[in-house]
Amino acid sequence: MNRYFEPRFHDYLDDNEPVVWGGQPYPSGKAFLDHAPDDYEANLTEFVQNQQAEARDRVREMLNDCGCLQRFNRLTERHIEQQVLPFVGAGMSKPSGFPMWGGFLKELAHNDAPVLDKVEQAIEEGRFSDAAQVISDDLDENMLAEQIENYFGLNVFTPAGPVHLVPELFKWGCITTNFDHVLEKVYEQNERSFDAVFSGTNIIAAPREAASGENILFKIHGTATNQIGRVLTSLEYNNAYGNQRTVPGTLNHLITNRSLLFMGCSLATDRTIIAMQEIKAMNGVAGLRHYAFLADPGQGARTERHAELQRAEIHPIWYPVDDPETDHDMWIEYLLVALDGGPL
Repeated sequence: MNRYFEPRFHDYLDDNEPVVWGGQPYPSGKAFLDHAPDDYEANLTEFVQNQQAEARDRVREMLNDCGCLQRFNRLTERHIEQQVLPFVGAGMSKPSGFPMWGGFLKELAHNDAPVLDKVEQAIEEGRFSDAAQVISDDLDENMLAEQIENYFGLNVFTPAGPVHLVPELFKWGCITTNFDHVLEKVYEQNERSFDAVFSGTNIIAAPREAASGENILFKIHGTATNQIGRVLTSLEYNNAYGNQRTVPGTLNHLITNRSLLFMGCSLATDRTIIAMQEIKAMNGVAGLRHYAFLADPGQGARTERHAELQRAEIHPIWYPVDDPETDHDMWIEYLLVALDGGPL
């Protein structure tokens, strides 16, 4: 946790006047680290503990308000048992500069008004795969693949946001629907590089490897740099979630004894949710409960939304969003920091 908060600690120190050393000014943080490393580490630890205490206090108050405190505490118990598998969506990559799906698809269609109209209508109705299919059909499949690689295949970028906390908390695997390389990079930066990465059609072989308890990344919708096995258009979804049953089979294996924790996912109309509903129907009462950090739809809509999600055995932990530009990242950070500290 010190690694995550250290840049913030430096900013806190640098708010002070520069330290003059040998006639040269140095930022306070660098001077403290270079010339009093033991004191620096002690003060950093205290700073981090204060950040953790603040996060836990804010999360406790927020969860009491929305009635999710006991659900969160059950999730923390599962986490302590190392029985939680993170499921990371596009919202966790946004702070690193990667677009959300809706914005990406609209950008590709913006030069063709009729196509853009169809894409915008599909997105408004929550049919992102249909919007991608429109682009693939009406524009060009190769152009779509090339633009996916252009937008999401970058290797030169700086990861940012609470995604840095994922390798701090989850050391035994991760699932994502993202095409980018954010998770690979943050795990590597935290000296916890994945033992293997399975994407696209290769996930058929993943269950045999996953059983060994290795730290494995499952990119269930493929990766930006390889069109084979990618899942974005309606046709690709039907292949992955339909007759071939690639994704549902992998998910069912992975959640045999671990609960999923969805973060950065809207969990709107989504094939993954449909697959989870089918898995629940197969497993019945023997199936595990899963959890999601989700933006609070408001008191009047919580019950209906929860009823939709629990058909997939997913139980929401709501957080408030007054400012969409800042609140998602802030509350995901608070929730993950609080999760790391155990029950509230």
